[in-house]
Amino acid sequence: MNKNVLVIGGAGYIGSACVEELIKNEFNVFVLDNLSTGQVEKVNKKAQMIHGDILDMAVLENVFKDNEFETVIHFAGKKAVGESEEFPELYFENNVKGTLNILSMMSKYNVPKIIFSSTAAVYKPKDNENAIYTEDSEVEPINVYGRTKLMCELIIKDYQRLGKIKEYVIFRYFNVAGDTGLNYIEKNAQNVFPLLTNAILNGTEFKIFGDDYSTPDGSGVRDYIHLKDLVQAHVLGIGSVESGTYNLGTKNGFSVKELIQAFERITNKKMNVVIVEKRKGDPAIVIADSAKANNDLNWQAKSTLDDMVTSTLKAYGYVDDKLI
Repeated sequence: MNKNVLVIGGAGYIGSACVEELIKNEFNVFVLDNLSTGQVEKVNKKAQMIHGDILDMAVLENVFKDNEFETVIHFAGKKAVGESEEFPELYFENNVKGTLNILSMMSKYNVPKIIFSSTAAVYKPKDNENAIYTEDSEVEPINVYGRTKLMCELIIKDYQRLGKIKEYVIFRYFNVAGDTGLNYIEKNAQNVFPLLTNAILNGTEFKIFGDDYSTPDGSGVRDYIHLKDLVQAHVLGIGSVESGTYNLGTKNGFSVKELIQAFERITNKKMNVVIVEKRKGDPAIVIADSAKANNDLNWQAKSTLDDMVTSTLKAYGYVDDKLI
């Protein structure tokens, strides 16, 4: 019998790609999404779509009462750092209370396992140039978004420790990029790859926030992971037998200027780039050590930077040197 998996936030950029991979691996997939930002047309038709909000306990009660789930994959959450600083109550309610609601239903209906989307924003920024983060690196979020994710991690661990759920897998994402073939374009996306794509294809201005960091070319360095590799980790996480927290990254860093060069090389176009002031709290380098996921889950990030760039461009309609 195929396992039933509930994907919460399954109509989102990462969630919809994960749903595709789960169905490819013959899971029975149920999707719960309030569609505030999710795109229902990107959800595989083989999944059972449920429109509802994790803050609505009546909706959650019905979902858990009517179905038997082996695993919950929890993607639902607000994720804009700037917005979290401006509207903290929105983030504490949606991210923390929403997660608590899910865990209470899992406990009530004996759902054993949760896979939770966390973030590198839980870590305390490092000042040195070799800013590689392991799962044991000090956690001290510098924004509300990161704090809500860390709070969720702690609540999940307590629920497991108290026997209210059996297992958890917490994935701390670094910078997710690329497309898996769904051509998923997030509205008003503030991630760097969509911003670069808009700039190169539409001639809009691309801002580099500071070019005097202590990095080889002065611009910030980040670890980018292809969406395809990220969702693979979630499928492997379902099969894991022990609870654990894992970084998902590549241990390779690319600077903002290197990203620009890749987009310009692949499209043979020039980008309109301007240098502006650094953003408060932006560290120079953030790179993941993912050895634990490699060892425990037999997971490996396989995609290159060019894979991420070309798949993003294709999602926006740019293929073989032209828009289609």
